[in-house]
Amino acid sequence: MKKIFTLVLLTIALSALVAGVKASVDGIEDAQLVPVAIFAVVVGYLLGGRNTSARRAWSFLILGGLLVIFIKASRIDEVFWETIRGIPQFQLQSIQSLLKPEAPDLSFLREQFAEVISRASTFFDRLLSGNLKNSTVRETIWDIPILLLASWAGWWTGRRGDVTTALLPSLALHGFILNYTGASTFSLQVAVFAFLCLLGVQKMWKFIPQQDRRMEEAQRDTLLAVVTISFALGLVAGLTPVISVRDIARKINENDKLKTALGLEAKPVRTSWSAPSGLPLEHLIDPQRIPSETIVFTVKTGELLPSDKRITDEDAPRHYWRLLTYDLYNSQGWSSTPTENLSYKAKQVVFPRFASGERYKVIHQQVTKTSKQDDRLYWTGSLMRASQPIDVNWRTSPESLPKGVTPILSADMLGALTKRQSYEVDSLVPIVSANQLRNSSQTYPEQISKRYLTLPDTVSQRVLDLASQLAADATNPYDKAKAIETYLRIYPYSLDVSAPPAGRDVADYFLFDLRIGYCDYYATSMVVLARTVGLPSRLVIGYSSGIYNPFTAEYIVRELNAHSWVEVYFSGIGWVEFEPTASLPPITLPEKLPEEINAPIASPTTSGLEVSAEARLGYSIRQDLYLLAVLLIFVVALAGLWVLRAQGLLRAHETIGSIYRYVYHHGKKIYRNAPQYETPSVFAAQLQAKIEVGRNWLTPAPDEIELLTRLYLQETYSPHPVSKDERAHAVKVWRKLFWRLWYARIVIRL
Repeated sequence: MKKIFTLVLLTIALSALVAGVKASVDGIEDAQLVPVAIFAVVVGYLLGGRNTSARRAWSFLILGGLLVIFIKASRIDEVFWETIRGIPQFQLQSIQSLLKPEAPDLSFLREQFAEVISRASTFFDRLLSGNLKNSTVRETIWDIPILLLASWAGWWTGRRGDVTTALLPSLALHGFILNYTGASTFSLQVAVFAFLCLLGVQKMWKFIPQQDRRMEEAQRDTLLAVVTISFALGLVAGLTPVISVRDIARKINENDKLKTALGLEAKPVRTSWSAPSGLPLEHLIDPQRIPSETIVFTVKTGELLPSDKRITDEDAPRHYWRLLTYDLYNSQGWSSTPTENLSYKAKQVVFPRFASGERYKVIHQQVTKTSKQDDRLYWTGSLMRASQPIDVNWRTSPESLPKGVTPILSADMLGALTKRQSYEVDSLVPIVSANQLRNSSQTYPEQISKRYLTLPDTVSQRVLDLASQLAADATNPYDKAKAIETYLRIYPYSLDVSAPPAGRDVADYFLFDLRIGYCDYYATSMVVLARTVGLPSRLVIGYSSGIYNPFTAEYIVRELNAHSWVEVYFSGIGWVEFEPTASLPPITLPEKLPEEINAPIASPTTSGLEVSAEARLGYSIRQDLYLLAVLLIFVVALAGLWVLRAQGLLRAHETIGSIYRYVYHHGKKIYRNAPQYETPSVFAAQLQAKIEVGRNWLTPAPDEIELLTRLYLQETYSPHPVSKDERAHAVKVWRKLFWRLWYARIVIRL
């Protein structure tokens, strides 16, 4: 018991170190350091408790640890688990191939093996590239000290029982990292608590049975005192510096290469506006914003492969990286109606996939934020799922919609947050033509029209008149929106503008007095004009595409790319982006789509989603049925094996008496109401008489019953023991007789 407690506390202390490292070092939020630490501390402790030489123990620890580092850093373990999950389907395909004159399909195994080779090759390429900012390289760099410190802590504790010497190096590194970066000290408090508990377990608490009741009470009191004092000292440890590290920190700070390799960065003091207390509720016109070249994040979508040939920005797909969506305009700025915060696990679906996969394409984005203080989620289109846990603020969540309403057409999201610096996200982008938008209905769902056609009473009459004038010649929603967008784009773009006067409506001030401005003015004015002519619309803030780097196939988004744009709602299609700001090119749509993807438009309240999903998921449903069948067969097989063992067929019979007990048990089902005083010989004779010898398969049964009965009597009453060969032969006979007795029971009942 003492060893188990020691090992658990060691694991807690080293896991706390890993937590402190991940919270302090940039670029390793997704690093899998815990398995390395657990492997090292557990194996080190076990080897330390044996008479294994130090050379042999450390050779095994280092080689095994490097293998674990390679597997975890290259993510080969993910392929392994994916292979395990795919085995039932592979087994089913193999069984099906046996029923057909064709070789089994081994493509699944070949693909998994190729994936292992690919990940291993990528891992070594990144490692040899020398790019110290690469997350894989940085993870591997930090794996090494964690492996050595955890191995030392486990091995020295197991060998000497000296936890002070064992944990002092890891505590020193832990304290230095937290002191240098200014990160939270909670992980250090946990480590100190585990360390002090280890001292108590090693020095004072002895698990020795005592007859004296007072000794047992003293042990319990000692344990309680150790835990209480450890907790108190661990709490104090988080409030005071562990050691003075100012000189060491200064030297590292002066060494840029070492600082870059380790990923250490002193944390800036947070100001009130950047505190991650939740999503902001307002977005106001701010003329004091100064654009910066600072990179906010980078995005890879995989739509284009890396290329040595330089291409223009226009050649790359255009995306807007959204942050927040607002619905309430109060003439001075934007805010949101009350929201509901929901948490989603990694890869949990936020928006179910839309009905027809042809109308919405999935965009897979790999996003890397440059600041660890940035807890916002960036994506394009409609968020479907993220690779990391996220918090989403909903005005109308998909779960709250009535049955039969398509979520992507009616759910309403303010924004989302994630604590991860790097994440992947899948989102849906509509594939529509201008012709489809022109033909869309001007009847909107109640929850859309009620929220996104609302305007304050302060909107001036001249704004209303201008909107009517712009839409006068348009007969459909799309042409109305394009007319407003085109008109606004004639206004010059400039950041050097004054704020609206107090009490003035922003749209009225921009359209008739200022007549020059930046994206907030353009987008606000378009939403007001669009709502005036009956088009549900909203303002979205985030970032424009940024600069596309063809060599790395990624979008580089800077602070100066901060942007506001407009989305207009079209029945049966959803929200479509418009660009009224003159400094950016307009968003163009094809007049018509090719016939193969020109699907009819679905109504947001019809069952189009269900029908399409049924057609699209037909193969998946069959696949699920196959998997269910395989699982059912597996469960039935296990249950069958358990029954056969319970009935005596699969047991390891070491005596004839063990076999005869099951012969008697099954025989009583045939020779019913057998008197308990009958001898085995009489019981065997009566059982033989009950079995219908006329059936060919039952013909050997009487002889087998007689043989097993004779051997049982010999083993029980004869001075001559049953030989090993006779016992083995009896087991073989019983395996045949078992099935004959079951067959006889069925025949008798019929």
